[in-house]
Amino acid sequence: MEELFADLEQAFADYRLDLENYQKKARPAEGLLGFGRSLKDDACHTRLDERVKKAVDAICATGPTPADAEKTVRFLFKPDDGKPWPLAAEWMLRAIERHVLPLIPFLSPEAAAKLLEEYGHRYRRWERLPAQKEVYKALKAKAYA
Repeated sequence: MEELFADLEQAFADYRLDLENYQKKARPAEGLLGFGRSLKDDACHTRLDERVKKAVDAICATGPTPADAEKTVRFLFKPDDGKPWPLAAEWMLRAIERHVLPLIPFLSPEAAAKLLEEYGHRYRRWERLPAQKEVYKALKAKAYA
């Protein structure tokens, strides 16, 4: 399990490195007004999404304990290594949260209730994108099952 979680952490570390490398190479005004390349079009976002999905699928295949599932969900909600994420990564990090859905059945109802409360404070009802609405609904179902 620790090896699979390390793969997940490495995916985010590589994503951060990709973002930093892109920003180092970027020319001033690159992507401005829709001309030239833009970070939003870079393949690093797709790579992260694929790696996270693969890691979560592998974790789910092992039948994680409720504690391991909670640890993974918490990490996906806030992949924090002590440094703030660049603004360009914020939308991708929000989209990645949908990958917690297969982990929710492995959570204990108590953990799901706590995560639901925290998630509700993090994203108010009117701030939730479709991915956050789906995650909130799944956490609520698990918490009150």
